[in-house]
Amino acid sequence: MYKKIVHQKRIYMAFLAMLLFVFQYLYADRLTPYRIIQFLLTDLSLVAFIFIFHGFELNTLKSKNAVVISTLLGSFLGVLVGMFFIILIFGANRDVYRNEFIATTLAASLVIPLLSMLYYRMVLSKIPTSHCIIIGDKATYGALLTEVEESAQGKILIVQWASSVAQAREIFKGIRNEAIIIANLQLYRELAPDVYELEKKGNQKYFITEVVEDWLYRIPLTVVEEYKDYYELFFNQTPITQEQRLMDIVFGLVMGIMSTPFILLFGILVVLNSGFPVIFRQKRVGLYEQSFTFYKVRSLKEDKQLENSENPNGTITQRITWVGKILRKTRIDEFPQFVNILNGTMSVVGPRPEMGIYHDKWKKEIPFYGFRTMVRPGLTGWAQINYGHTTSLEEYIRKTEYDLYYVKNKSLSFDIQIMMKTFETFLGMKGGK
Repeated sequence: MYKKIVHQKRIYMAFLAMLLFVFQYLYADRLTPYRIIQFLLTDLSLVAFIFIFHGFELNTLKSKNAVVISTLLGSFLGVLVGMFFIILIFGANRDVYRNEFIATTLAASLVIPLLSMLYYRMVLSKIPTSHCIIIGDKATYGALLTEVEESAQGKILIVQWASSVAQAREIFKGIRNEAIIIANLQLYRELAPDVYELEKKGNQKYFITEVVEDWLYRIPLTVVEEYKDYYELFFNQTPITQEQRLMDIVFGLVMGIMSTPFILLFGILVVLNSGFPVIFRQKRVGLYEQSFTFYKVRSLKEDKQLENSENPNGTITQRITWVGKILRKTRIDEFPQFVNILNGTMSVVGPRPEMGIYHDKWKKEIPFYGFRTMVRPGLTGWAQINYGHTTSLEEYIRKTEYDLYYVKNKSLSFDIQIMMKTFETFLGMKGGK
C-alpha cells in the first residue's frame, strides 16, 4: 500500500511539472529551444523544492495552511534556484525570461495548493484501508504500530493481535481480506505453513521491518533486536562507492571556497567577542571507529569543567556566545568541516561523529550503536534533519534509529535527498539544531 502512495506521488509530481510547462507555453509569446530548456529547468526545480518542503507528504496535505506554506516557499525558492542554474550554465549575458518566471511562481502558488488538496482526497478515497492482523505481542509492538497507523493517515488499521500459535490459527479461520504483519519472528516460523496457505488465497503478508521503515523512516531498536541476523547482514555490507566519494570531493571543494569569506568574517567576530581560538578542534570517532580531528568555528566559551561534564550537550546554553548563537542558527560553525570532507575523514552525508568517551558509553548502553560507524560521519545526515541535538539516553536511542535507517539504505540518491532537505533545515524550518 505504501508503494502505491509513492507511485501516485511520483505521477502527481510529473503532472505538475508538465502542467507548469503548458502554462509557460501558453503564456509565452514565442517558443525557442533555449526558452524550452529554461522552462524545463525551472519547472523541475520548482517541483523539487515543493517536495523538499514536504509539500507532497500526507501529513502536510491534511493541513491547508501547511500546503499553502510549503507551496509558496517551494515555488519561490525553486524558481530562484532554477534561474541561478540557468545563468550559471548559459551565462548572465543571455536573456532570462523573468516575466514568465514571475508568472510561473504566482500561478504555482495559487493553483498547486488547490490541486494538492484534491490529490490528497484522491489518495484517501482511491487507496483502500489495509486492515491488518499482527503476529506478535501487543505489549511489545503496540506503541510502535500505533505510530505507524497515525503516520499512514488511516490507510493502515490494526484489527487483531495474535500472540500465540493457537490464537493465530483461531483468527485465521475467520480471516477474509486482511493483511498479515509479521512482528514476532519465532511465532511466524511456527505459523509459516498457515500463512503460506493464506497467501495463496490472496491475503497480503508484510514483515514489520518493511512496515516501520516505509512509514516511520527509521529502524526501531525493538525491531532490530527481533530481526538481528537480517539487519546485521545489511549493516556489515554497507557500500562506500567511488561515486559518493567523488560527490564529496566536488562538494567539498566548491563549498570550501564559497564558505571561506564567512569563516574569515565570523572568525574576526569570534575573536572580538570571546578571544582565541577561532577554530575548535576535537577528536571524534569516524569510519570503522577510527579517531580523527574534527573542526568547527568556535561558538562556545571555553570552560574545561563544563566541557568535561557528564553531558556537555546539556551545558551548551550556559557556554554559548552571542556570536555562537548566530553561527549555530545558520550552521556556519560547521563550515570548517569541508576540510574533513576533503581529507576523507568525513562525508557530506552521514551520522554525526561523537567524542570517543560518549561513543564508548552509548555503544555499551544502546544495542547496535556501533553500526553507525560503518559509514563515514557526515556534515549533515538523516538523523540530524529529523531529530536535531540529543542529550538523554532516550533521545540518543531515537537518533540511533534514524542513523541505522541511513546505514541500511545508504545510496547516492538518498544522499542527494538528504542534502536537499538540509536546505530546509538551513532556513531554520525543521530539525538540525
